[in-house]
Amino acid sequence: MSMPSKYLITTLSLLPLTSWADYDKQYQDCLDAYGTTNNSVVSVCAQEVSAKAKREMNHIYQQLFLRYKASAQEDAQQLETTQKAWLSYRNGQCELQGRRVGSPMYHYCPMKMNIERVSELQFLLDNSL
Repeated sequence: MSMPSKYLITTLSLLPLTSWADYDKQYQDCLDAYGTTNNSVVSVCAQEVSAKAKREMNHIYQQLFLRYKASAQEDAQQLETTQKAWLSYRNGQCELQGRRVGSPMYHYCPMKMNIERVSELQFLLDNSL
């Protein structure tokens, strides 16, 4: 592994990660701050929390990708393929929920799925050999 890769992995591993409960609390705090909950508030709060979860998801993904790339190129490729498939699934599922359940789902669904994906990727990071 090159020195820049080692440095990047070390730096990324020092960044704080947010737990599922923290995201739920952030979402609830946002709703509470508005007082009245309506579709617009749900969308705004979900977008805010979703953006944070996406940043964490990308951070963990990069750690995993660099780790796998250094030790098992095939696993790095599979991680990339899996992530692309997951993104396609998330986008399609949330589009369907938005059309069939209601407009807040266009933002609430990706938020929930992004938070779940953070947990899935964190599991891989914590338990990879």
